[in-house]
Amino acid sequence: MAFLRVVEVFPPLFPAHSPGGESLPVEEGVGRFMEEARIIDKVADMILIADLKNPKLLEVSPLEAAIMLRERLGIDAAPVIVLRDINRRKFLSSVLTGISMGLKSMAIVWGDRFPSGAGSSNVRDFSSLAGALKQASLLRRKARSNITFFVPVDIRRLAHPDGLAMAKERLKAGADYLLAQPPTGDADATFNRHIELLEAAALKGRVLLNVFPFRHAEDVKECERYFGWRLPKSVHVAAARGPSALFEMERKVVERLREEGLPGVYLNARGNPGTAEKLLA
Repeated sequence: MAFLRVVEVFPPLFPAHSPGGESLPVEEGVGRFMEEARIIDKVADMILIADLKNPKLLEVSPLEAAIMLRERLGIDAAPVIVLRDINRRKFLSSVLTGISMGLKSMAIVWGDRFPSGAGSSNVRDFSSLAGALKQASLLRRKARSNITFFVPVDIRRLAHPDGLAMAKERLKAGADYLLAQPPTGDADATFNRHIELLEAAALKGRVLLNVFPFRHAEDVKECERYFGWRLPKSVHVAAARGPSALFEMERKVVERLREEGLPGVYLNARGNPGTAEKLLA
């Protein structure tokens, strides 16, 4: 089985509030996005276009950005469809739009809650992610489509019966692959623990472990605060040694994923296509 390389990128982003009558640099932002996609496409099998909840930024919708890449560059990309942002009808319309435009993949996620004061409200049309997946899968079947559905999984929760049941429910509902969070921080103890969890759950062939390129020590701490992760001590030790030590640790994780016969890797480019290119080349 081929090693599936899924790389997550941001869609074109723009400031939500421009000073005075300043115009938005739309073409410039789209151009940067296209260039990033061109670089990553050399080493990725699928580009995953994230949805970013930042009240200071506006984004081109991931679905439209994926269609843009397909039409302008012939690059296959998977949009992230966020259930907290849209109602049931809009969700199914988004899935149908992706299918009708010939997209090969999409990710279906809950998404982060809108922060207080963001001026937007969360939508709660679905009681579970599996419930949304069932409806998307029915639509896929009726449309006679082979579109691949990616959904998230908290790999830590596979150690608990409720977390394992949730992961299997999502697969039963129609997910093709589960994208793991938090990241597999090192190629030793953390990697071994994650493999142990996957093997015990009989999910080794359905989960893409996460590689998250950290920039420096403060970045590690900030990601822990923002995402609620508790990263292993090995990541903090590498961060104290500098960016090159962090990169080498992440490179070894990718190497072990290949050696152990995992189905692939889920990598966040974090706005730096060069890092993704070096890790996956």
